[in-house]
Amino acid sequence: MMSRLRIGARASVMSLTQTAPLLSALAPTKTVLVPFYDAGGDREGGARTALESDGVFTDEIEKALLAGDIDIAVHCLKDTPTHDTPGLVLGGFRPRGDLRDALVHRDPGMTLETLPEGARIGTASVRRRAYLRRLRPELEITPLRGPVDERLAALDAGKIDGLIVASSGMDRLGLAHRISHRIPPELVCPPLGAAAVVLQCREDDEIPLNIATGLSDPTAETLAAAERTVLREMGGFCNAPLAGYATTDGEQITVRAAAFTPDGNVLIEAHHTGPDAQETAMTVCQCLTRHGARSLAQAAA
Repeated sequence: MMSRLRIGARASVMSLTQTAPLLSALAPTKTVLVPFYDAGGDREGGARTALESDGVFTDEIEKALLAGDIDIAVHCLKDTPTHDTPGLVLGGFRPRGDLRDALVHRDPGMTLETLPEGARIGTASVRRRAYLRRLRPELEITPLRGPVDERLAALDAGKIDGLIVASSGMDRLGLAHRISHRIPPELVCPPLGAAAVVLQCREDDEIPLNIATGLSDPTAETLAAAERTVLREMGGFCNAPLAGYATTDGEQITVRAAAFTPDGNVLIEAHHTGPDAQETAMTVCQCLTRHGARSLAQAAA
């Protein structure tokens, strides 16, 4: 019998905030939170790892999980490696949040469509930059990454005029009131795995795996299976020029995906609806491939 369950998560405010409900759900199980301060994407300033590789945000925590230093790792699904790390498995899928991108602006009524020409918009995401260049080429895109509080500070200091961030992150941080516009996914396609929190375990560690499975949401798991199929088949990763999302009405699942050039000049989209998550996702991948999307999705950012 396990005396305590060691939960590993990035030490960012965002990660710890989305981990807190999990700790509540685990009660009365004795838990210990193990924060990781040196995850690649969280390092300070210039020491932050480049985003043009798979597993940037999860590598350190996965190593600790494999070494037996923690029992369950908490990740954002979109940050997990495209292919499961040998010896590890995604065992629990928490209910999904709002997958839309959000515009944060000092004017609470501002929308993506009403931003003035030349407005300075902060984002480091290849996907967001591509869609902004496609939809509003007259905007000035300023590379900006880091914790949400740092990006909001840059906005409040007047260094930029607006930010594009994840709606789910703002909701979880209690900052929904800062959102000016929740951008429809038909306008800016979300990243595959958006707004989903997953629990990762060692594949042969029965007790943590059973606990993670018991906390899993079946709908979230189905949507994740479809989206990860697109990632694997198209050769993408968290900051690749690839986007998409799945939805379900409880009987049918619809998968939408897009590949694009970082400058936004080329965009290839496909969607399909069917009863099986993986088969539907594969149909979308085949359609994208027929139209030349594979080379775009695998292109270096």
